[in-house]
Amino acid sequence: MKLFSKAAGVIAAALLVTGGIAPVAQGQALQVVTPEDQESYVQQFHHDGDTPPVVDGVGGYTEEEIAEIHEAIRQAQDSGAPNDELIPGQMWSDKVELPATIDKAAADEAEIAIAQQQSQPQARGLAAAAARQTFWPSPYQVCGAILERYIQQGSQFGWMLLPTEGQALNPDGQGYRQRFMAGFIYWHPSTGAHAVNNYSAQVWERNGWESGWMGYPTGGEVPVSGSNPIDGELNGWVQTFQGGRVYRSPVVDGFQVASINGLILDRWLELGGPESDLGFPIADEAVTADGVGRFGLFQSGAIYWHPNYGAHAVDGAVFQVWKQEGAENGPRGYPISDVYLDSDSNVRQDFSNQSLNLGDYFTSNQLVLVGDREVSLDYLNFLEEFLGIEIPPGSSATTQVEPMLRTTQLWDPLENSTWSYKGRVWRIVSPVRIPVNYVYDTNHPERRLHDFCSVSQDLWGEDTQNFNHTDRVADFRGPCATHDICYDQNRDYSTRADSCDPNLRRDLKTACREAYGTSVTRGYCWSIAEGMYQVVKGYQRFANGGN
Repeated sequence: MKLFSKAAGVIAAALLVTGGIAPVAQGQALQVVTPEDQESYVQQFHHDGDTPPVVDGVGGYTEEEIAEIHEAIRQAQDSGAPNDELIPGQMWSDKVELPATIDKAAADEAEIAIAQQQSQPQARGLAAAAARQTFWPSPYQVCGAILERYIQQGSQFGWMLLPTEGQALNPDGQGYRQRFMAGFIYWHPSTGAHAVNNYSAQVWERNGWESGWMGYPTGGEVPVSGSNPIDGELNGWVQTFQGGRVYRSPVVDGFQVASINGLILDRWLELGGPESDLGFPIADEAVTADGVGRFGLFQSGAIYWHPNYGAHAVDGAVFQVWKQEGAENGPRGYPISDVYLDSDSNVRQDFSNQSLNLGDYFTSNQLVLVGDREVSLDYLNFLEEFLGIEIPPGSSATTQVEPMLRTTQLWDPLENSTWSYKGRVWRIVSPVRIPVNYVYDTNHPERRLHDFCSVSQDLWGEDTQNFNHTDRVADFRGPCATHDICYDQNRDYSTRADSCDPNLRRDLKTACREAYGTSVTRGYCWSIAEGMYQVVKGYQRFANGGN
């Protein structure tokens, strides 16, 4: 069906006169989501590719169709002045090739309206020009504050394209709306006029439009830098509404688009919002299986709320372990604190039934060979059980060429360099540099203070391509070398636990943050790095004297 048919004009006119009926859906009840269903739940908020979804009949145009519409408008405007009456064979629609989506009768109606508006003396004034305007080939006028916002968005040459209906009164009797080919503009006396693209509109529709908990938009979608954008990359977008926010964040094959509100939003903002360790929300708030709690899922973890315990974040390796054990349905129950370091600098979080100490999963000092590198068996078991990464003993792995390193002290790959490995070119991201006084020497009497990341791994990303969707590799050598030097300079365990270990955890986190910005990949990196942290500190205590 063509965009601007006569039938559509009649319906739109009736809506405008009678006050109209907005596309109102009842506010969708929060879904109950079990820990086992979280992955499939997150997929509901995924959008493939760069084409926004179709929402309530709006959108769905290809780039080719958009280009055809824009070209037709330009050609029409260049073909001469508009006619103020219907002259067969002389209309703009006769002089240009109309795209298949455009109705000729509607285009002629729009041309006549434009000519009549231009012929009126009052139309030359700025105030009158802002009052109403027609945009060929659409016959629907855009007026007042909605017109101002539409022009700000680029009008017919912007992302919204052309109006597909006139302005209509919303059911609340206060606000107005207008549909366009690729989006909506809503106006309310207390919020003003704001454009809503189809990514945000789909979330808004799901939650009841302006009649639901989200209310009216209070701003347009704007970029959000997130945490440490790399090379100027954009990490996401946000649109605010009276009752909450909608965030859109890029993933490898599209976007995640989700809302966030209430106490979970408040707690997330307290932690730093997009700048926090959690990153962006990737699904709407959901109800826990017991029907009591609520939770929001993020790129690198979750925030859980319970009326008795409040809202707390669960992230990193603790989140992976807790989730694998059944999350709030498991033996530990709901979180009653955020993740913290205990008196021994072990990663810990308190839950309603039982605390989780990450150090309890790294108690063995048994080592196995992976390639020619000794690696903690606990570390390999942790990767496989909680992260699904299997590195069988004896398989190849990225290792330093130790004899050359001992002789030259030249690192391979170089810090902050490009690196060809397994047919790909990687970028080594080394935000924490190897100290200039660090000596790599696995023949040293205290070799665990001279081997970078003891019994774990020095780099992350190149051998886990299912988890790393970028061309970057996080470099852990600087954090581990700095930790080695700190241990070498401080022989008492309390200083090591109070200073050296927390700094290692901080530096590993920095490596993941700088390598992967705000992304799901950073979440994987950080989960692995926390496991590494427990391995390195635990094994160094064993190998170099812990008391």
